[in-house]
Amino acid sequence: MKIPRRARSGGLKFNITPLIDIVFQLIIFFLAASHLARTDAGDGVKLPVASTGEQEEAEATRRFVVTVNSAGEFMVGGNSVNAEDVRAMLQAKIAQAGAAGLEVRVRTDRRAPYRVIEQLLVQCAHLGITQFQFAVMPE
Repeated sequence: MKIPRRARSGGLKFNITPLIDIVFQLIIFFLAASHLARTDAGDGVKLPVASTGEQEEAEATRRFVVTVNSAGEFMVGGNSVNAEDVRAMLQAKIAQAGAAGLEVRVRTDRRAPYRVIEQLLVQCAHLGITQFQFAVMPE
């Protein structure tokens, strides 16, 4: 039998492969989350200022948020849509649970033309949506 010449080390050996996998997954998660946060907040809408208003309730009903930029374009969930698409989305929300519990929240730019917002108001009225709010900045 041949005797080994080098001494064996009795130390602990760590397998860090799972740790590296978890770190990479966390990096990807935070990159995706930050991208979504930037696209939602980066729409460039300057909300109007209001001297009166109410704070947002913690328990909100089902909310459908429509953003109207200064050019009068509709955006839902960060995607640019037209008025017919907004109507179809509203009809789908109503089909799920009815118009009584649906709240439409409009984030509109200060410089947006009123005719575009009026078009959205008329669509909501035709669909029977009575809960309609504008997002504003406090003074």
